[in-house]
Amino acid sequence: MESVRWPEYEAFCTSSAIWNFYEAFLGGTPFLHKRKIIRYNTPTDTHCTAGHYDLVYLRAGTDRICSSWIPFGDTPVEMGGLLYLEGSDALGRKMEAEFTAKNANLSAEERISAYNQNMREGGWISKDLPALADLFNGRWLVADYEAGDMVVHSPYMLHASTLNTDAAGRMRLSTDIRYQREDDAIDPRWQHHLSIGDKL
Repeated sequence: MESVRWPEYEAFCTSSAIWNFYEAFLGGTPFLHKRKIIRYNTPTDTHCTAGHYDLVYLRAGTDRICSSWIPFGDTPVEMGGLLYLEGSDALGRKMEAEFTAKNANLSAEERISAYNQNMREGGWISKDLPALADLFNGRWLVADYEAGDMVVHSPYMLHASTLNTDAAGRMRLSTDIRYQREDDAIDPRWQHHLSIGDKL
């Protein structure tokens, strides 16, 4: 995971293809969060991102936010792309409502933290993806992604990544970027570049 501040990367994130899509999709002027991530995943990595939904990290702003996951280059399943728990937007909404009730007596700062006493490790739901699917009688959906793809998901959709098992030893590169309408409430914690240990 890297914090990237290259002008070329910033230009990519505001390119007309992405910007025009979000302007139409959101029905208003888009706002791009400054905190952005480029992720790399090699066949030697022994860990991946556990099942989670994004709003646990973005609670200080609107929930009308979209995450875009964009692979840099073709990413077949064996290279460890994103997978989604089918139909889990409603499940994420239910979980967040339960966390909101549990967090009611915490301080304002603790309520919005993905690391408060009522949350699981790192804001994750589970590292055991098969068990998570069984628990909610769902299935994980994954695809062979191609260069030029952009996956857009709601802040409540449960998703995860998988290990890179590519036989050719190729590294998977992707980016996570988030957009919302500029006239909706913006989480101020996301208006800084990523820094390791920022607990977001």
